[in-house]
Amino acid sequence: MHGESFAALTISNCAINLMLPGNKIFDVCFISVNEINKDARTLNMARTLVKSGYSVCIISYGNQVDSDLLSKYNIILFPVIQKYFKKAWRSIRNFYRESKKYYDIATAKYFIAEDLYSLRVAVRLKKIFGGKIIYDSREIYSALGPLSERPFKQRIISAFEKHYIKKVDRFIVTGSLDEEYLRNHFKTNKPFTVIMNLPPFRDAVKSNLLREKYSINNGKKILIYQGELLPGRGIIPVIKSLQYFEEGVLCILGDGPFKENIINESIKYNVNDRVILCGSVPYDELHEWTSSADIGISFIEPVSFSYQLALPNKLFEYCMARIPSLVSDLPAIKKIIDEYQIGIAVSPNSSPQKIANTLNLLCINRVYYENNCESAAQMLNFEAQEEKILSLVSN
Repeated sequence: MHGESFAALTISNCAINLMLPGNKIFDVCFISVNEINKDARTLNMARTLVKSGYSVCIISYGNQVDSDLLSKYNIILFPVIQKYFKKAWRSIRNFYRESKKYYDIATAKYFIAEDLYSLRVAVRLKKIFGGKIIYDSREIYSALGPLSERPFKQRIISAFEKHYIKKVDRFIVTGSLDEEYLRNHFKTNKPFTVIMNLPPFRDAVKSNLLREKYSINNGKKILIYQGELLPGRGIIPVIKSLQYFEEGVLCILGDGPFKENIINESIKYNVNDRVILCGSVPYDELHEWTSSADIGISFIEPVSFSYQLALPNKLFEYCMARIPSLVSDLPAIKKIIDEYQIGIAVSPNSSPQKIANTLNLLCINRVYYENNCESAAQMLNFEAQEEKILSLVSN
């Protein structure tokens, strides 16, 4: 193993008790202001590193169950207990405060900040222990979708990012278009690595979870949206299209501040009996749920520059489940659709009738798209990026 071994880790009543003889150093410490059991990107990178012999710890929102699950992969979790706040900034502030108790034990050679809000903790740990910081810029934080109509708050976040990236040694982005923009935005020559939001390879599974759990008639087509519930994610346009796609049932896996809007819009268009809010499921269980749907929805609306460049993980999760996708024809997404033919891309400004017609086409030609998804799954998987991930910390 590249890092030194650890004697024991016990977690009791949310307190960490480490028995570490001498100063032990992790190879990599991930920091993520997310619930770890739903953070696909962090989990996939951490497991890839451990598989190749690196010692890994994670500071993230989590609990005893999460710690036990990660220990099976030889990953040490330093859990921050989740407290639910109406305001996102309160949750972030709570993470900063609670993560301080790990500052004397989360010693590592590399600190990977898994989002902008984790960067402050990574900078603090680097100041204490040295090492290098890798910043995983999952989004264009200087042009966030939810802040498209809140310019003052957007300016504050942009300034926050520019302040902390001065301490960053290397960047990770989800696509080449993001790299091009951020190199110019940050005015930096520091190295970038593109790690796409791909799921691990999984065999096709025959699943009926959604149909059975929600008593969905066999004659209905199940549309699935999975991810955080935010404006600009294309949920409302699809809800409107259900008026013209009467055999469709939309199952929404996820939570977020846009939930009330979804309920109100489904009532407004009289399709609330065919819009099901399923809540969130742990990432490791997601594949079976996704596989029980007929069509995936990744209909991003270009409400911000960040969304215009989006290449969401849900698109690849639908492909891994071997179901076709309805997507918006934004540059990065359309490039994947054109190359692999795993769905249909249409304008995010399409009418509800146009969206309904596209959904119908996906159903009619489903076998064609399923076969394409099967072929694409052999290439669009996280394992295909293993060498690039290892190169981040190989020095």
